[in-house]
Amino acid sequence: MRTMLLKFFFLIPSWFFNIFIKKRPPYRGHIFDQQSQALISLQPSIDLTTIPDNEISDIRKLIIENRIKNKLSLGTKNPVMKLDHFVGNDKNILLREYNPDSINTDKVVLFFHGGGYVLNSVETHDDTVSYMAEKLQARFFSLEYRLSPENKYPDSLDDALLAYEWLEKNGYTSDNISVCGDSAGAHLAASLVHKLIADNSNRLPDSQLLIYPMCDPGCKSESYDDLAEGYLLTKKTMIWFWEKFGKSEENIKDQVFNLLKLDTDSAMPNTIIITAGFDPLCDDGEKYAYLLHEKGDKVKQLHYPNMFHGFASATRIKAAQIAVDDFLREYKEIL
Repeated sequence: MRTMLLKFFFLIPSWFFNIFIKKRPPYRGHIFDQQSQALISLQPSIDLTTIPDNEISDIRKLIIENRIKNKLSLGTKNPVMKLDHFVGNDKNILLREYNPDSINTDKVVLFFHGGGYVLNSVETHDDTVSYMAEKLQARFFSLEYRLSPENKYPDSLDDALLAYEWLEKNGYTSDNISVCGDSAGAHLAASLVHKLIADNSNRLPDSQLLIYPMCDPGCKSESYDDLAEGYLLTKKTMIWFWEKFGKSEENIKDQVFNLLKLDTDSAMPNTIIITAGFDPLCDDGEKYAYLLHEKGDKVKQLHYPNMFHGFASATRIKAAQIAVDDFLREYKEIL
């Protein structure tokens, strides 16, 4: 039934929603995109925080199947060739390569999907990565890192390091690697950079695109409280994600785990941070951008005030497509 509704939904012109969908109260002077508002109302409501750990794997499979079936991302104009590699000592970690019809840069992008470190997969973000690869005319590699709570921090970071090293062993120097991710994936991309800095490595990636990143396990910013529920991602769920991932008193103080604890004089890669106005994580992303700016790093924050957490994977929404195309143009400039 929901699949049929979504098929009909995307046949409706975007102006229809502006006329017939009741506007929510403005937040910080901006109105929530009404097509996005209508789409969110069609999404299944699951309180993840009530699910026992031994049932999360089954729920995850259902959510992944639903997201693959009910595509929210636009497809590509031309086929994107894909090749699956397997990395790690046991060759059991999937790293999917995306080669668009036209490649216009020597740099490659190592991508990490979002999902609070608990949900999603390479498959749920397959269309998103394909779209980005084609728009950027760049080769992408998307990692199937291990998820929580079965695999706590730093297992996902270890997987990211393995993927990064695999790229280096296969002919890509750090100067030719950019890291990118959305939500938890953006945290993983930045966490990878923080880890390399903490280890005094000179192998930092050339750039990074962090799309509405998870930053601080405290979940105490103003936007967390103001947008605690009603905009797809909730504060309650975010607290649960951090706990399942491995939040602890020790980790909260660790600059690799808590991005807002960054304490280094080392230069960071050229960074673009994406924030959305109706996202509980918005303020943390802005704080991280300010932190990098204050220490003298090259950083640009691109803010989309009428968007929500997850819009980068919902480009069938007109306003989301416009926003994604905009930040990809900016990203292309630093690739």
